[in-house]
This record gives sequence, C-alpha cells and structure tokens, in this order.
Amino acid sequence: MISEVLGEAWEVYTRLWRRSVVVAGLVFAVVSLGSALAGSTHSRSVGPLLVALVLSLLGSLLVQGALVDVVRDLHEGRSPAPTREYVARTRAVLGTLLGVALLAALGIVGGFVLLVVPGLILFARWSLVIPLVVLERLGVSEVFSRSSALVRGKTGEVLLAVVLATIFGTVAQAVLGLALVRLPSFWALWLGGTVGGALVTPYTAHVLTVLYYRLTDPGRPVLPPRLPA
Repeated sequence: MISEVLGEAWEVYTRLWRRSVVVAGLVFAVVSLGSALAGSTHSRSVGPLLVALVLSLLGSLLVQGALVDVVRDLHEGRSPAPTREYVARTRAVLGTLLGVALLAALGIVGGFVLLVVPGLILFARWSLVIPLVVLERLGVSEVFSRSSALVRGKTGEVLLAVVLATIFGTVAQAVLGLALVRLPSFWALWLGGTVGGALVTPYTAHVLTVLYYRLTDPGRPVLPPRLPA
C-alpha cells in the first residue's frame, strides 16, 4: 500500500502541478513575507515570531484544504473550478481546520512526551483530519473518531506513508534553504518559504488525499484516466 499511495500521490502532483504551484505559491508568498519580516528583525520580542508561526500554519492549512478540494472535483468527474473558488471554500472551514490541527498537535506531542509509541499511533490515526473536514465537512467533535476508524487496521502502513512524505518534504526544504543561504536573511526566508511551500506542501496534501480515497473508495483511482489526445 505504501508505494502505491506515494506513487499515486506523485501522479496527482505531476498532473496538477501547475494549479498546485499557483495555489500554494500565492498563499505562501503572503505568509512567507510575514515570516521573513519577523525572522530578519533584530528585536528579541516573541510577538512577531508568534504571528509568523500562526500565519504559516494558516497558510499551510489553506493550501492543503484547497488542494484536497481540487482533487475531489476531479475524482467525482467535475471540471476544476477557478483557484479563487477553492480558496473561498477552504476559507469557510479554516476555523475548523485550525482547531483540529491544534488539538491534533497537542495530542500527538502529548503522546510523544509520555511514550513515543502512542504519539506515533495518534500521528497515523489522525492523519486524515484535514481531508475529512474538507470533504465530509465534519466538525471537531466528529473528525478524530472518523479518522481513527478509517485508519484502524492499517495504522502501520499509513504511518510509514505519512512519515516518508514528511521526510521528503523536509529534505526538499533543507536543500532549497542551502541553495539560498548566501542571500540576505530577508530574501532567503521569503523566497525559501514561498518556493518551498509552493513545491513541497502540495505533495503532502496529495498524499493525505490519496490515503483518504484509498481507505474510503479503494476500487476507484483517485484521478480519472487521461483521455487520449
């Protein structure tokens, strides 16, 4: 299952790369500007850094939610909508996405602090919370139990797929950071965040979407076959 999920996510990424990069690039250009301003200042205040962290989280959730929605339209046989429509749809559930992401982070970190294994289990069991909020419009009270029920029985495979996708993204961001290290701090942070977010975040979103459809609609490919030219 692991290689199939990562391979199918890569196929989704390559087929939708233009739209994915546009959606993610527009969002992260704004988000990374705040991070660059906060990171390049010599002030010791934690306020700007906290604002930059919140903006980065919101931007990541907005991009992932919008791209999950793009794949859903194609999966269900609909033509893609304009980019602004996907952003607007995701913005409508952004508060729920933020609440779910924060609760998941607290639970997973708590699991790692107590014992490593519970943290890994929760990381896998709750990996589908973002697709579930976007695709099934579930609330905070329902999404964790639904994600756990879908993943149960395939926890190890889901965990490995998500961890490998995370490692891929981390390595890609690190390589990009090294390529920009000679630039002034502001430009390195802004360009690194914008380009890295535009290229890396979509693949993570596609891995989660493929996992969702593999577990809920296993007999059907995530994207319809390409039509012959």
